[in-house]
Amino acid sequence: MPLLFLLLGLCSFAFAEEYTQLADTGRIQPLFIDGKYANPFPIDSSKIFPKEKRTLRRKFFGPQGVNPSKPLYSQPVNIPQALPEDLNGLYVTWLGHSSVLMQIDGIRLLLDPMFSDNISPAPLIRNIPRFQKNTPIDVDKLPFIDAVFISHNHLDHINPGTILALAPKTGYFLVPSGVGTYLKRWGVSSAQIREYSWWQEGVLQGLSGKHLRFVCTPAYHKSRRGIFDLNKSLWASWVFIGSKHRVFFSGDTGYSLHFKQIGHHFGPFDLTIMENGQYNTDWPFSHIFPEEGVQAHLDLGGKSILPIHWGSFGFSTHDWREPPERLIRAAEARGVLLRIPQIGQTFSIDDPPTIDAWWREISRAPQTGRDIPETTPQTVPNYP
Repeated sequence: MPLLFLLLGLCSFAFAEEYTQLADTGRIQPLFIDGKYANPFPIDSSKIFPKEKRTLRRKFFGPQGVNPSKPLYSQPVNIPQALPEDLNGLYVTWLGHSSVLMQIDGIRLLLDPMFSDNISPAPLIRNIPRFQKNTPIDVDKLPFIDAVFISHNHLDHINPGTILALAPKTGYFLVPSGVGTYLKRWGVSSAQIREYSWWQEGVLQGLSGKHLRFVCTPAYHKSRRGIFDLNKSLWASWVFIGSKHRVFFSGDTGYSLHFKQIGHHFGPFDLTIMENGQYNTDWPFSHIFPEEGVQAHLDLGGKSILPIHWGSFGFSTHDWREPPERLIRAAEARGVLLRIPQIGQTFSIDDPPTIDAWWREISRAPQTGRDIPETTPQTVPNYP
């Protein structure tokens, strides 16, 4: 009997060692069960925060402060700065929410482009308008883009009007498995669409003649656009490896072990484009909290962060200015460099990291008469 316990103990130790190695250096795969995708990551129950108590009005229409009291300014995109002749640099332009225009080592990309002025599936029930009157650039003013990368199929990340307007001036739409179905349904040619599962990669040749290696990498999220398509398409993050620079794009995600895995295989990164907004204790595993975004950046081996998924649409319950404030506090506490430009402003990775705190121009929320709320940083779970 003692020998049996000894053998069981050794087996348990071996399994723990194997799981630890998997967490840090493995390549975890999505689950696909009965035609639906599922997250394979372990969940730390200590991260289930107490849910916010809300009235019926706050539940469906959101509290005051979710939207700014007046339309926000966005800087018109300067195309020569955003897409310069320099084929060896990294130039990034945040277009609001999760939309990013990027030129990496001569390759022109659009990430999760969203040019709609409203992302609500039912505006008469709950309106979710853009904070700005206009996007920082119109689709028809964009030059040819080598590829559009999509993270998942949610309404704030992919829109038929935007996609169809981009199709004539885009080389390829590179999407997670199953997302191509929507593009084809909307009228995009199948010749322009390429689908990828986690850890699959490819090489893109741009109009400039330069090449870009890209990898579809894990995220912790879900997918849905209608009543009957829950999780029938995959969600993902993306890694971009140019001739000189590396960039990570988080898409929408909760915090889990996948950041360490991606960092191990493809880090360090010159820039992590990290989700930072629309988090909520009602869905603690679907979106990362700002403090978790800093930890994820460190897991990836990032040099500086560009926070996205805030500043243009509000569908959670936090004040619209809260995400950058929490991120700044968390980043300063851990010595992490931030790049927070105005919406529509271009920066080069060679520029010193700066924070343009444009949201502080409205120092108090006129609708509530209160300052941006102080928040308690959430504990980041320690996964194996």
